[in-house]
Amino acid sequence: MEFLRLSIKLAGQYKNRLKAGILLIFLQNASMLVAFFALYLGFGWMHETSEKHLWIIFGVLVISFLFNFLTGWAKSGLSDGVFFGIFKDYRLEVGEKLKKAPMGYFAEQSLSRIMAAFTNVMKSLENYSAMSIDFTVSGISISFFLLIGMFGVNTKIGFLTLICLIIIWLCFFVMMRLAKREVIGEHKALTDVGDALVDSISGVPVLRSFPYADKGVVEEIHAKLATTSEKLMKIQIHFEIIFVIFSRIFSTVINLSSLLVTLFSCYLYTKGEVLLPQALTVSAAGFMIFGGLKQLENAAVLMVKNPANMQYLEDVLDIPEIKDGSLEVMENKDITFENVHFSYDNRNSVLKDISFTIPQGSKTAIVGPSGSGKTTIINLIARFHDVDSGKISLGGKDIREYKVESLLKNLSLVFQDVYLFQDTIENNIRFAKPDASHEEVVEAAKKARCHNFIMELSDGYNTVVGEGGSSLSGGEKQRISIARALLKNAPIILLDEATSSVDPENEHEILAAIEELSKGHTVISIAHRLSTVRNADQILVIEDGKLVQEGKHDELIEAEGIYRAFIEARERASNWTL
Repeated sequence: MEFLRLSIKLAGQYKNRLKAGILLIFLQNASMLVAFFALYLGFGWMHETSEKHLWIIFGVLVISFLFNFLTGWAKSGLSDGVFFGIFKDYRLEVGEKLKKAPMGYFAEQSLSRIMAAFTNVMKSLENYSAMSIDFTVSGISISFFLLIGMFGVNTKIGFLTLICLIIIWLCFFVMMRLAKREVIGEHKALTDVGDALVDSISGVPVLRSFPYADKGVVEEIHAKLATTSEKLMKIQIHFEIIFVIFSRIFSTVINLSSLLVTLFSCYLYTKGEVLLPQALTVSAAGFMIFGGLKQLENAAVLMVKNPANMQYLEDVLDIPEIKDGSLEVMENKDITFENVHFSYDNRNSVLKDISFTIPQGSKTAIVGPSGSGKTTIINLIARFHDVDSGKISLGGKDIREYKVESLLKNLSLVFQDVYLFQDTIENNIRFAKPDASHEEVVEAAKKARCHNFIMELSDGYNTVVGEGGSSLSGGEKQRISIARALLKNAPIILLDEATSSVDPENEHEILAAIEELSKGHTVISIAHRLSTVRNADQILVIEDGKLVQEGKHDELIEAEGIYRAFIEARERASNWTL
């Protein structure tokens, strides 16, 4: 079975426990042969039953019971909870991969799909994987031991039982095929509901900000969630109805099979081909043992849902990992782009044959229109993506030759959109250096111009910020992120429009914090602010993925081109008054 193979593949350190559990399920059902034999003895001695005979039958039944109990107990201890351990390890493994995943992965996979994989799908597998294996292996072992018992009684009865079992298993596979079709539709509907839910929740601030917005748009957002939820409900109800119909058919096939085997054994008795004890044993055992196959009804669904869920995990959480190098970052930290080409989708180029050098210890500003490729340059230096062609060198070596961890230790990144964890402010700053003392955290905060506002908070450095830093202003979050970068004290600073979305009052504080951060470091900043650009050692002007101008402010301002137009537009904006 596909799910057994996938489960063993995923089991990791639990593989031997899982295999032992499967073997014990098989052996547990072997106890039915012993019970089968006890029935045969009882019917065989019914005309001459003595105390000795009763003790023998009782002994055989005790052996059957003890064997069933001990194998079941051992199986429960070994494998019943094994999938909780398997998926605990799997979550941690995926979490490690996510930390190293190229940013393109997050663009390809929607947040709702990743969340569905980690919550609904993984939880379903935790709860039902052991059950589906139990049902299916039990069905296989019951069929096997039933055949042995029936062939032991009479060859003709054995062949009839084989034919009945073939029909039963064909029905099982038909149910699996039906369930597979329904599960594919259910996964699609779950994804649609997740997308609609993310849109609905994420859009709340926008909807509240524009109460007089087009009501049709607002209604469309809410209607999408309602429509997708109703579609999911209909798919699930349709599946339940179809499954109930087929499960009743399946139960009927099993009941008819046991009845047919019983009638056939009685017919053979009338023909003198089997003895009465044999006919009675087949009749009694047939109804009891065939009944054990009814659990295949649930197995048919679970053995489709679980592999489909496994496949969903593989599709969503098949995370490409940036290949690690073997070198440590050297003292020389000149950064060079050589004929770099890059695209996010392997079709539309974002950077086109771009080349430049950033000397160690220099301050470089990158300017250009939105969508020109500025942020992409920062992301490529940090190896959030790898180039399609060309080379990025650090100290004369291709950055792909360095260990990713070593490379990132030498980089501090300050993004435009700051994310803070739902934890204390101190821990958010200490994130850059887990072994930092409280004094070091405070010193970094002072340099980042955020110590004063932190001390004004109710619990100071122990104040817990909201999810994503929602309880702080944009400027406060930005300064905390700069404090984090100061504490890390990496030799290369990457600033992605760190002041573009803050008010003038906060900008002054942030610029002072950035100045503190930049001392003695290589600084690469994407900037729209004139004050940031003017003092750079070199300015790279990017347009449509190409380097169109390069030089210092005084040189570029004298030349015709996009830079001078950029500066003139900024000056007109700064001189505008009401």
